[in-house]
Amino acid sequence: MQTGPITAAGKAISSINATKHGLTSQKVILPGEDSAEFQELLDTLVAEHRPGSPTESLLIDEMAQARWRLDRVRRKQDQAFSADMLDQKLLALLLRYGATYERSFYKALETLKKLQREARSPFVSQKAEQDNFFRQLDAATAPPRPIVHPDNLTAGGDFTPRT
Repeated sequence: MQTGPITAAGKAISSINATKHGLTSQKVILPGEDSAEFQELLDTLVAEHRPGSPTESLLIDEMAQARWRLDRVRRKQDQAFSADMLDQKLLALLLRYGATYERSFYKALETLKKLQREARSPFVSQKAEQDNFFRQLDAATAPPRPIVHPDNLTAGGDFTPRT
């Protein structure tokens, strides 16, 4: 009766036994991939987008992971086309996952941009914008005030018409 691996190293090795293409792997970096290359991608995205909050950092990490997986899909597509026999089922799967990762990347990017725009320009309610607009409109369309000659002012600054 086999119980499977007992050591941490043995469990790590057996955890990738069923890995065929790595497209659904929970691990971002698979054996044979360069973790320094992934870190370089992540650093580049951080430098470009300069996250200002933990949420923005998470979105950048999500972008890096999606891009890394999309690159994996493209490598697998190249391998599938260079093989002697074209595997249409594999190509359909690669197309599906490629679209998923690309969509994930752009969704995270758009969300990040939206958060950064909102951080630069604070929210103003529509009611406040309308009130401000009508105040400006009232000031622009109000009837002209009478011209007051300095001789017509009392000591308190009040207007008293000449008789």
